[in-house]
Amino acid sequence: MARPRKFDEQEVLTAARAKFWRDGYAATSVQDLTDATGLGTQSLYGAFGNKHDLFLRILDDYCAFQSAGLESAVTADPSPWHGLTSAVTFEDGGRLDLPPQGCLMANSAAALSAQDEGVRALACQVYSRTLALFTRQITQAKERGEIDADIDAEQTARALIAVMQGIEFLHKSGVGEEELRLAKIAALQMIENSVAR
Repeated sequence: MARPRKFDEQEVLTAARAKFWRDGYAATSVQDLTDATGLGTQSLYGAFGNKHDLFLRILDDYCAFQSAGLESAVTADPSPWHGLTSAVTFEDGGRLDLPPQGCLMANSAAALSAQDEGVRALACQVYSRTLALFTRQITQAKERGEIDADIDAEQTARALIAVMQGIEFLHKSGVGEEELRLAKIAALQMIENSVAR
């Protein structure tokens, strides 16, 4: 009979996530993880598999949480278009705040997706979910007369995702608050001009 676990799984995952997020997958050793979580190697592997399995579990949980948060924030706004542009530019509480180290998924995809099928698959899933959400919001905004009814909703959604990721990159790169503010204003002006009725 298996012995019951004597640790809080969520606390362990949170500690391991913080370590991966701060240092990156490659720079985080198993010793780092055991130090961060307080578990021995055998307990860590017994509960979560190897380092890669643990990382994918953490990344999957993170993506699910972020996707749910994004959808909740976007759809909570009475205006489909305003909710979407707030999310894209990280304004008005339109999305979960970005920590200084950036998005764990974006960081992981940039560093690992070329070599890691699991990370690449998760990144593609997140992109597909975001594309579907944005397309739905744009379609609703068209139906309500908030934007030009003739624009292609899916193509516009793709462009907005690219803008959102660009703003996220600028945030992480340390360009400064004023430059980030100016970039957001420019992005919003470009977006509004392209969809104006």
